[in-house]
Amino acid sequence: MATELTTSPSQSADDRPLLDTLTAIRTRRAVKEYDDRPIPREWIEELLDAARWAPNHKLTHPWRFNVFMGEGRERLVEARQNAVRQAAEKKGEPVSEQDLEFARAKCFSAPVLLIVSQVQSDNPIQAKEDYAACWCAIENLLLAATARGLASYPSTGAWVDQNTLGPVIGLPENEKPVACIFLGYSQAPTAAKRFPAARHTRWFTEA
Repeated sequence: MATELTTSPSQSADDRPLLDTLTAIRTRRAVKEYDDRPIPREWIEELLDAARWAPNHKLTHPWRFNVFMGEGRERLVEARQNAVRQAAEKKGEPVSEQDLEFARAKCFSAPVLLIVSQVQSDNPIQAKEDYAACWCAIENLLLAATARGLASYPSTGAWVDQNTLGPVIGLPENEKPVACIFLGYSQAPTAAKRFPAARHTRWFTEA
C-alpha cells in the first residue's frame, strides 16, 4: 500500500517522509487509483530534480518534462481521444462514446500527469542511449515519489507510441514522447512481486 503523507502542503520537503533507497526500490509499484488531493508545485520540482541526475552518456540531457495539473490536464484529452479514434479506424469500427469518455477520464485520474519526452538524435546509437537515459530519469522520479510517500504509474500506450501527443501539446518537431507518469496520493493496495535475482543471474568466476 502506498504510504500516505500526513504533513500539510505548506510544510517543507524536510518535514515529509523519506524512505531509504533500498526500501523505495522494493516498495515502488504501479498504482492506478488516486484521490483528488493536489500536490504542491515545489514537491513536483523536487522529483524532477531527482530525475535529472540519471545516468546519461555524453551528458546529452535528452529528457524534457511536461507537467499537467489542474485544468491543464484538459490539454491531454484530445491526444488520448485521437489515439482511440485511430485504433477504431484501424479496426474498421466506429469509435464509441464510452471509449472516448474513458480516454477523457484517464487524463483526470491523477492530480498530476507528467509527459516525459526525448530530444531526438540522427545518430542511432545516441538515440538508443538517450532513450535509455530518459527511462533512467523516469525511474529516479518514481523512486523519489515513493520515498516521499506518493504513488505513481509510468504508462506508454498508443497515444505515446503513435505520438498523438506531440502535435496536441506542442512538442517541438525534434521531440517525441517516451512515457506518461501518473502521480498522486493513493491508498490502493499493491501486490505485484518480482522473482529472486538468482533466477536471472549468471556468475562467471573463472577464465
